[in-house]
Amino acid sequence: MYRSEISKPQLENPNLIERLVVIILPNYFYEYESVLQHLVKEKFGIVEKSVKNFKPEDVLEWKSADLESQDIWGFSDRLSDGPCMLLLCQRANAFIEMTGVARYHNAIANRMSSKNGIYFSKTTIAAYHDTLFFYPKYVDEKLMIKHAKDYLSVEVWPKLSQGLARLAVERPANPIVCLTLLFSILHISNFSEMAS
Repeated sequence: MYRSEISKPQLENPNLIERLVVIILPNYFYEYESVLQHLVKEKFGIVEKSVKNFKPEDVLEWKSADLESQDIWGFSDRLSDGPCMLLLCQRANAFIEMTGVARYHNAIANRMSSKNGIYFSKTTIAAYHDTLFFYPKYVDEKLMIKHAKDYLSVEVWPKLSQGLARLAVERPANPIVCLTLLFSILHISNFSEMAS
């Protein structure tokens, strides 16, 4: 899925590997090698790539499968203009890093044709829908549940139980606000430790 295999070192490191779908649109297809090189340079793993000629009914099916993302509606009529390169990519902080890659290539595409050349899944929900639609063999619901449990047990429950224990002792008037402030303080101190 969009959160890929979690090994023990990654569990000790809060950076989880994320998967997302990238589509090089027909108006930018001629630059696909440049995009691939850029992705490799930015340490994206390319899990699978394929070329697809979309038909209008394919686009309609994809649009109806992903109700979260309005991106699809804006460029869907362009998908059937020619071949598209589909990529299933992964890396830590994939959504943030892909924004930079797409911004660079979309700026080039806009200079050439006044239209963006790259679509990518913008959120984990969009990535889930996109992966399920284009690369269903990579979506393993049992593995996804296991990853969620692993993440919660390592990253969430220990911190949450500390905060709840403190609330039980101090019994503040507004426990939710206090818990939020406590986590903000913990986050800032963890960030300071990482920076030093």
